[in-house]
Amino acid sequence: MVRGTRELHQLLAAGKDDAPEADAIRDATDGPWRALSEAERNRVRNLSEDLYSLFETPPPAQPPNPQVLTKLNEAYEAKQRGEWDRALDLLRRWRAHIVPPELVSYLRGSIWLDAGDPATAVLFFEHAVRLDPQNENYHCLFLTALDITEPKRARELAAKILRNTDQFSPVVIFRSAEIVFKSAMANSVMESQQEVRRLEPILKETIVRFEQQDPSNINRSVHVSAISLLGAGYEICGETQTAMDYYSKGLQLEPYNDALLAARGILQYGTSPKALTDLEMAIRADSPLVWPYVLLAHHTLLIERFEECRKLCERALSMNGSPSVMSEVSEWMAIAQAHLGFPAEMVRALFDNAIRLDPSNERAKRNLTAFEAASKSIAVKTWETRSANAVRISGLAEKWFAMAA
Repeated sequence: MVRGTRELHQLLAAGKDDAPEADAIRDATDGPWRALSEAERNRVRNLSEDLYSLFETPPPAQPPNPQVLTKLNEAYEAKQRGEWDRALDLLRRWRAHIVPPELVSYLRGSIWLDAGDPATAVLFFEHAVRLDPQNENYHCLFLTALDITEPKRARELAAKILRNTDQFSPVVIFRSAEIVFKSAMANSVMESQQEVRRLEPILKETIVRFEQQDPSNINRSVHVSAISLLGAGYEICGETQTAMDYYSKGLQLEPYNDALLAARGILQYGTSPKALTDLEMAIRADSPLVWPYVLLAHHTLLIERFEECRKLCERALSMNGSPSVMSEVSEWMAIAQAHLGFPAEMVRALFDNAIRLDPSNERAKRNLTAFEAASKSIAVKTWETRSANAVRISGLAEKWFAMAA
């Protein structure tokens, strides 16, 4: 019903309210409407009312009201609690008192985005941008929601922004570059590198613009993200040292940025002991990225610190990772547990899990065979494991694949 309501209002905006496709939507929503509860019907009615307001001339602003700020705070608190209907109802009730009107659309879009409906949020963010094209928050959230729902349109809008960088803030330029960069990652290596070269001068200029801003007004997190994105671009182009320099530059601004620590750590793993410090710091920063845990698990396995390896594997297996990564981690955990004297059935279960996750993991099969062949009194003395360099190369490949997803 929400989707049908959106589509009808988009046809209305295009002057096609009486077109056959509008009648088809009305016919298609008759059945679902009857199945809705009264609360759900009210939600659809209210959405329709809110969408109609996008095509109306904003009502004259009412005199300042001391209650408005209180009600806006109530709407924000309701949004934080996930009480979407209440938050929207408060905005609807106090709309005439909220100045400027684009703020209402921005707040409505934020509520729908948090509620898990970016397609509806797009309509309100787009309205806010239309009324105030200079507002970077409106632009960024519009691009974010659009990238989720209409990636092709988001890329086209981002490319247009990047062709006119003098008209936009560094924050909006970075968000646009990020969308184009992510899209490029789905292409061939050569095409990705070509896109990076096109983005390179834009990102460099954007970073300079950040550095020229008043320190009290600069958006530090986006500044660091722009530095990180340029570093990632150099990494794709094979310019490892330049990538490292940019990751280090970002870490000078945010020393405990787990994403930068992980990026610099994985890039050096197997080639410099400094990688271990970066990976350990990323874990201490409670990084949600799986790679610091995976690489350190591999390292502790190689140097036979089996209890540390087991704990790191356990943590990695609770996170998101590709089947091939999770397979290898499960295999390492099996090896660690075997050395720690865990029951044979627990070790065997981990090897079986590794093979189930990635049936092509022949090494896990051979290690399981070696484990089964060993007598109860004689531990397996030689396990097959990959080198640090091999794991690093796989990790980089997995990292770029995840970025393109």
